[in-house]
Amino acid sequence: DSTVDAELKWERWSFPIHISVDLKQTVLEDIRRQMSGAIGFDPASLEAAAQWCVANDINYDEALNWINSATDANLGGRNSFSALSVKAAILRKKGQDEEAGKIIAEALQNASVMEAHVYGRQLLNAQKIQEALNVFKTNYTKYKGAWPTNMGMLRVYAAMGNYKKALEYAKAALPQAPDKENKSFIEYAIRQFTDGK
Repeated sequence: DSTVDAELKWERWSFPIHISVDLKQTVLEDIRRQMSGAIGFDPASLEAAAQWCVANDINYDEALNWINSATDANLGGRNSFSALSVKAAILRKKGQDEEAGKIIAEALQNASVMEAHVYGRQLLNAQKIQEALNVFKTNYTKYKGAWPTNMGMLRVYAAMGNYKKALEYAKAALPQAPDKENKSFIEYAIRQFTDGK
C-alpha cells in the first residue's frame, strides 16, 4: 500500500496526518533517472527497467524504447530469450499481438530447455493450452526428451484432459527427475493418471 495515517501528538493536542505516495510513479521516476546515466547503456539494466514496466502495467512506450536498446547489437545489446520475451510482452500490452508473436517465435529459437519450459508453463497458467502444446512439443523435439521436456508434455496433456498421453510422459519423466520433490510429484501424477483422474 502507498498510504499511511500518522498522528502527531503535542501536549494535549493530536493532529492526524494522511500521507500518500504514488509508488509506481515514484519508482518510475527513479528508473528514468538511472536510465539517463551510465546504467542506461547497460543492456541488462535496460531490460530490467522494461520488465518492471510490464510487471507494473505502466509506461509501455518508454519501456519499448529501453528494450529496443537492450536488444540492439549496435548498442551492445543481445537478443536473449529473456530480452525478447520482455519485448513481446510489451508489444502484447500495446495491442500488437501479431508482432509479439513473431518476436516470441524468434526468442524460442534461442531458448534453453528451461527457458522454453518456463514459458510453456506461463502459457498453461494463462489458459493458452494450444500455444503451450506447441511450445512443449518444440522443446521436446529440440532437446530430444531431456529433462524437463517430458514434464512439459505431461503438464500440457493433463491440462487437455488426455490422461493416457500424460501418463506416457509421466513414466518417461520419472527416471529423469533430478530431485525428490519432482520425483514425488511425478509418482503422484502417475497414480492419478492410472486412476483416470
